[in-house]
Amino acid sequence: MVSIHTMTWISDLRRLQETDVALDIRRGSFSDAESRMGETEELIASRVRVEELAAELRVARGGQKDIELEADALKSKIGPAETKLYSGSIKNPKELADLQADIDQLKRHLSAVEDRDLEALALLETAENAHRSAAAELTAMEAAWNEEQAEMAALMKALAIEIAEHDVVRAEEAVEIAADTLKAYNHIRIARQGRALAKVDRNLCLGCRISLPTNVVNKARAGNVLVQCPNCERILHA
Repeated sequence: MVSIHTMTWISDLRRLQETDVALDIRRGSFSDAESRMGETEELIASRVRVEELAAELRVARGGQKDIELEADALKSKIGPAETKLYSGSIKNPKELADLQADIDQLKRHLSAVEDRDLEALALLETAENAHRSAAAELTAMEAAWNEEQAEMAALMKALAIEIAEHDVVRAEEAVEIAADTLKAYNHIRIARQGRALAKVDRNLCLGCRISLPTNVVNKARAGNVLVQCPNCERILHA
């Protein structure tokens, strides 16, 4: 056991532990806020999805445009051919029949192309709707993310100030504690998740809830020496 040279030692340790607990809470909050800075996997995935849908939309537009151009090319052939057919300039029956057959073939081809165009337009509409929906979702997600980033930055700034203030207080409190007592306290605090002290209540250590030997309880209540729980090794105080 470590000798104690002043009866206020336990009060000093209790104040130090309160400061350390406050520091731990703020440092934990700071680390949590820091971990939330930067783009989330969900946001990155949403942006990638929008880019993929944009690429699909470009392909759909290009495909529909190609079909539209093909239909226009066929129409540009059919119009003059029909004009020639009905102009009366062709007198040969076979030549007329051949021209009519060519026009019919062009029209059948145009009909098939127009059917493909309808399908392409439907696909284009689907692609536009999917891209529009994903882009709107991304915009909302980015707005929420930007707001959270601003909140986390402000929180980290406030916590950094509080941590610095508590560090100053801790340094002042630590100076008042004997070096051997402080060394024991720091060691136990690290080993026991930030809680180096435990109160004695009806012969129980409230740190680990075990029943303490009478002589240990008496020494802890006397407050003349540093007494540790035989189970969890926390510093006992009445």
